Amino acid sequence: MFLWLWLIGWSAFVLPLAIASLRGWAPKRIQNRTSPWGVRVRGVAMLVMWIGGIVGPLLHWTSLDGDDTLFLATVAQVGLLMLAAGLIGGSQLGEWFHRRAMRARAADDADHSAGRPQ
Repeated sequence: MFLWLWLIGWSAFVLPLAIASLRGWAPKRIQNRTSPWGVRVRGVAMLVMWIGGIVGPLLHWTSLDGDDTLFLATVAQVGLLMLAAGLIGGSQLGEWFHRRAMRARAADDADHSAGRPQ
């Protein structure tokens, strides 16, 4: 019974958020800090987390031995969580480099428009 409740609850919570992020929707405060591609990458990361959350219950319904199921579920969930964390971290790092490049570009444009020699 718990596995059914877990699948329903996890899917009802994470799946709509992941789909909304994939479509580019995010709260205003997130949109102000993140580019549209960053929101979509986080949507992919949430889909990976959703898959990681349903792997465990799905493996428990297979005909594998209890220890094999536990080991395989643990490895799969940790691997998927690490993949999602890598996607989010890469998105954050890309945003940081993009903001840094835009600041440097704005500073260069300001220097050239002020008439300073190069």
